[in-house]
This record gives sequence, structure tokens and C-alpha cells, in this order.
Amino acid sequence: MEKVPSLLEFWAGLYNAAPKVIIPGTQFPIGFTILFVIFFSSARFFYTYLHTQVFGFDFENPKTRLMIACSTSLTHSLILIPALWQALRCQPYKPSAPIANSPKYYQDAVTALLQVCTGYMVYDFIFMLAWNNWTVHPDDIAYIGHHIVTIAYMSQTRVLGAGHISAMGLMLTGEFTNPMQNTLAITRFAIQMATEDSFWHFIHPYAEFIYAVSYAFFRSVVGPLQIIHISYDLLTQEGRKNIPLYIGIIWIIMIWGIILGSMPWTVESIEMAMDGLQVKYNETYNYGPRYEL
Repeated sequence: MEKVPSLLEFWAGLYNAAPKVIIPGTQFPIGFTILFVIFFSSARFFYTYLHTQVFGFDFENPKTRLMIACSTSLTHSLILIPALWQALRCQPYKPSAPIANSPKYYQDAVTALLQVCTGYMVYDFIFMLAWNNWTVHPDDIAYIGHHIVTIAYMSQTRVLGAGHISAMGLMLTGEFTNPMQNTLAITRFAIQMATEDSFWHFIHPYAEFIYAVSYAFFRSVVGPLQIIHISYDLLTQEGRKNIPLYIGIIWIIMIWGIILGSMPWTVESIEMAMDGLQVKYNETYNYGPRYEL
């Protein structure tokens, strides 16, 4: 009898216990997505309390609000990474593979993980708009575009019943550096608001260096190699059988768009890695008028 991986068993069980909500006129379930929109919204309120009442940062300061958002994003990554790793290890790595031949627990766990990520993207989009008085700030356009592409990709794999391996693989490599990236995003603002002898000042140089090395490696080496393989698989005869060619081409354009769109951050991370522990984002770094009181 096949041993069910513990995390996949957990997510499959949680998914089956959750309320079932279907988009009217379709068979497309969104109940788990809604559940995690609520979960991440609640997490954000918890981090608001933590950063303002425990750490003592001013809620009215835009830097504090971004630290709160980054803490929630970090939570999203820590939830997903171990389960994605387990899901990708227990099945053959074939990016365009159909999900129908996989065990029921695996299908449910994959659907749950895709909806968790979708729920986070929806939550983040809502709070992004709310922060800007329900308008789109120019600085957020790249993030919104990323969210739209991600939701579209994940949702299409669920509709087609194939391609989930490619989606989870991209999610794993994308999320793997997220804890380091968000830790840096928190510490770089914290050092501008906390006293010079704070814990934030101690960990900030290490946070920046670890992020820089990991992001540079994943975005300049792992990401491109992964996307080359996914692109190839989608264009093979078997790939075209599982994923219609026109959708496969759209996916290829989207995933290359994301990796190429991250080039400015990749170049920056390489430069920061080469600087070692000499930080770029110091106490006097000017983030612009959006982050001033």
C-alpha cells in the first residue's frame, strides 16, 4: 500500500473538510481560495498587532505597513515550500503531465496548494488597492501583473487537469527565495525606525547578503534552466497532447515574461552579493516619497 506523504495528507484532508463553493454556471471550485483569502487577511491583522504593539513601530508610517505586508508574504511562502517540495518529489517530474492518473489524495492536495497560492494573490491584490485608496499605484503594476499571470496559469492547469507539475515547480523556485527577500524587506525598513543597538541592525547585513546570493542564483541559473525545460516539454508531441498548443505558447510567453521582468532585481542581487556584508539598504537610504510620513 502506498504511503501517503504527511503534508499532502494534511492538505488533502483540509481541502476535503473545507466548504465547497463553486463559481455559478461552472464546476470550478473556489471555496479553498476564499478560505485562504480570509486566512491571509487575518494573518495581516496579526502582524499589524505584532509590529505596532510588540515591536513598537508606528502604524501610520508606510514603512511599517510594508513590513506587515512582507510578514504575511513570508508566511505564505513558509506554508507552501515544504508541501510543494513533497508534492514534486512523490510524482514523476513531467511539467505537462495530466493529474487524472495520480492518487486521489494527491489530486486534492495539489488543488489545495494551488488555491492557497491563488488565495494569497487575491488577498494581496485587495490590500494593495486598499493601501492606495482603491487606486493602482505605478510602483505596484509589476506586482499586479505577476499576480494576474500566476492566477491565470494556476487556474488553467486546474481547468485542463494537466500542467500542475509545471505550476508547482515554478511556485517552488519562485517562493524558495521569498523568505529571504521578505526578511530583507522587513529589516531594511526596521533599521530606519529602530534604535541603533536593535536586533534589526544586527541581522540586517546577513539578511541582505543571504537574500542577494540566493536570489541571484535562483533567478540567473535555476529559473532560466527550469523555464527552458518547461518550454521544451510543452512543445513536445506529448506536451501538445496534454496542453493545447495555443495555451502552451501563452504559458511560455508568461513564464519567460516573469523571469525577464525580474532582471532588474536579479542584477541588483548580483551586485549586492559581490559587495558581501557591505549593505546597500542602510539607515539613510532614500526610498522616495511613497515611504515617507
